Amino acid sequence: MFFTGIDKSRMTLFKEVALSCLVLFYIGEAIASVSPDSSLKKAITEPVDNAWTFWGFTQSWSLFSPIIRNINYHAAATITFENGQILLWQLPRMDRLDLIQRWRLEKFRKWDVDALPWPDYKSFWPAFARYAGRMYYSPTNKPKQLSLFYEYIEIPEPGEHLTDRYELPPHSKPVTVFTYFYKPEDFK
Repeated sequence: MFFTGIDKSRMTLFKEVALSCLVLFYIGEAIASVSPDSSLKKAITEPVDNAWTFWGFTQSWSLFSPIIRNINYHAAATITFENGQILLWQLPRMDRLDLIQRWRLEKFRKWDVDALPWPDYKSFWPAFARYAGRMYYSPTNKPKQLSLFYEYIEIPEPGEHLTDRYELPPHSKPVTVFTYFYKPEDFK
């Protein structure tokens, strides 16, 4: 072991100090991540943001006080190819799937509905674009551009009678959130 020449009391002290530093670092990052946007917050959170999100250390305080969305929406993407063709890639919509398909694609839904189209997850947009580009890559007609968007419609106010979910108006208002222009190295 690396610390073989150190007595047990010093090793215990070292472990306690290291663990205390890790806990303080975590608490500091958690507090910074939920604080109002500022240059100080950016300086503290930006260096570890990708690793923090990857390992699931992010805090989502909306569980305790959610901002309830007043829209119904779904995410989609368009991929434009070199020859001008445009492919519309609709991510799975749970309202259009049967029970087995919904169960199988639930994790994907969690990602594409709750995370993908929102600015808090913009660090993942380029990776998503490269993934989609590689999925639809053809050497004779390469993807040129991807646009990620969501389509939404406002949820009607509850009135005297509730509207059945299948009678709600279609999602018809598009919002483009990200556009990516492919580079040759994206397909290697």
